[in-house]
Amino acid sequence: MSRKYRNSNEVPTEALCKRIDQIITAGDSGKSLLRECTMRIPAELDKDADLVLAEAARRLRVLGV
Repeated sequence: MSRKYRNSNEVPTEALCKRIDQIITAGDSGKSLLRECTMRIPAELDKDADLVLAEAARRLRVLGV
């Protein structure tokens, strides 16, 4: 997986959206949601569910949504 981003704000919004879609559909596709939410070491800012969701929430707050 990707470790090319040093800061969460460097991850493209499209990459965040794609990852959120993957997390949402994990249960429907037969994948384990738990496996999708595993934290990696070192952290992958465009893959780790907690980091992806936190960055998406931060961007929504900035937009005032």
